Amino acid sequence: MNFVKKFKKTFHITFWEALIALIAIAAFFILEKAVFHGEYHLWLIIMGLIVGIWLAFRPSEWAVEGLNSGAKYVGLSEYVAGILSSLASNLPEAVIAIMLITQPIPQTLTAVVTVLSAAGFNTLILGIAIIISTVKKRGSIDVPEDLEKREAPIIRWAIVALIMTVIFGFSEYFQILGSGNGTLADAVLTKPVAGMLAGSYLFYLIYIVVVKDNNKKMSIKDKEELDQTLNPTKEEEEVEENKGTTNDHGAHEKLSIPMTLIFLVMGFVGIYFGGETLIWSVQQLIPSTQIIVTALILGAVGAIPEHGIAIMSAAKDEIEVGIGNAMGGILQSALLIFGIVGVIINVTLHPFILLQLSAIAGVLWFVKRCIQDGKFDTFEGIMIIMLQIIVFIILIEDIALFPG
Repeated sequence: MNFVKKFKKTFHITFWEALIALIAIAAFFILEKAVFHGEYHLWLIIMGLIVGIWLAFRPSEWAVEGLNSGAKYVGLSEYVAGILSSLASNLPEAVIAIMLITQPIPQTLTAVVTVLSAAGFNTLILGIAIIISTVKKRGSIDVPEDLEKREAPIIRWAIVALIMTVIFGFSEYFQILGSGNGTLADAVLTKPVAGMLAGSYLFYLIYIVVVKDNNKKMSIKDKEELDQTLNPTKEEEEVEENKGTTNDHGAHEKLSIPMTLIFLVMGFVGIYFGGETLIWSVQQLIPSTQIIVTALILGAVGAIPEHGIAIMSAAKDEIEVGIGNAMGGILQSALLIFGIVGVIINVTLHPFILLQLSAIAGVLWFVKRCIQDGKFDTFEGIMIIMLQIIVFIILIEDIALFPG
């Protein structure tokens, strides 16, 4: 195998894409930091957007690959590895949010709306993934086993927790309006409430890692797949051999320890610089007064890794990966990342925040009903998309907007 093919098989990108990306990244940082520092040219901003999007997407894939391999070394199950991979694909919006709130002048509202709009875009992708899968199947599709058996508890909890957070916000509104002192901008998410949101998801992660039933036992489906892997038929061997030469995005393999560390370092470093570049580009492109527009763009580009994984997986009939990744993105943004941001800073309960949390709770209720029915259908995918579009329309039209 020559170097170019080996490079592509290892890093899942062509050698020429890597070379062009490396030149573009180096050129951008030299131009922005040294040559045109303090000057803002449109072509440089557009270049920054392209570089930032690439750094948000490709390094996320490497981080996922490294986490999958690392999970195998420490003996975690495929399901737990999938959860960790989903976390890795959500890192861009988390990095963007933390960078926004740690700037010399913290941009709190932009950070929070970025996180929740990323959850909103994941909601759109969830609906699209369901529609693609149901249309290809010409009917309904079964609810993925992992979603039904393992994520149902956290979904139920998330619905209750998000509704209680919304009620808490409205109770603060009524208290402020009733007292006549202050404005709605004084309604703040308290740190204990934010800590409970983040803590609940962290507890869920710990639970699925340490609980024996989730981590050690295989489902019947997993056993069948393992048997097929260990004892393939002649036809399956031929198919697998052909896939090895034509498909660069097959099953995750256990990398060597040095390669696992290399993938993790490249992934996390790339995501960090991707977030920094995207923030700089969007802030230069959009006036500082357009807080919501800035947050929407950052939320959309920050969620790019999940978008690609979910849509491509649904198109390939890998419905568990597509829907699972979108669901993971929604839960992690709404509970974990939003909660962590609320612990670090005081989050003003902007009406859009309450509206988006309500919409997420509604989407999760849709999913919970589908779990009970045991299937998704096209109508449910359409309704999920329409629900989120309504929320974005309200936001864009400033119906829910007050100064942050």
